[in-house]
Amino acid sequence: MSTITDIGTLISRDPDIHGGCPIIAGTGVTVRRIAIWYKQSLSAEEIADRIGHLTLTQVYAALTYYHANRDEIDADIAAEAAEGDRIEALNSQRKIQQQPTDIDLEVTTMANYPSRREFMQLPLEERRIILAKQAEVMLQHYQEDREWQELEAGDLIDY
Repeated sequence: MSTITDIGTLISRDPDIHGGCPIIAGTGVTVRRIAIWYKQSLSAEEIADRIGHLTLTQVYAALTYYHANRDEIDADIAAEAAEGDRIEALNSQRKIQQQPTDIDLEVTTMANYPSRREFMQLPLEERRIILAKQAEVMLQHYQEDREWQELEAGDLIDY
């Protein structure tokens, strides 16, 4: 015997989670996130695969909510993008003085791109390669960094 689900219970709002944006009930996944992936041409099945704890029913509920409230969700997406652009502009205006480091990163990093959007437009596999190289360099740095090793060992604490 199958269980009947009241679809009205699949989407909720909680002022303490994502500022009250509509979310898939029982999760922190916003309808906005599902709508963004949908607008990037991901199918409901692909979205459910990306967020393994969601069921296909939950993804379709979010998409139904999006289509029924498109103006609200699209405005939310636009506001989030505008805030990201504002923060990015503030960061690019700051004159951050780089401290000398023990290592010189000779791998392509996300910092080599003028914006996070440009980085995010790279093919997924290329982004994975860049981030994997960064992780390797960081791991090597921390494995060779004597101060870090002492900190991990607790040798810096003076009793």
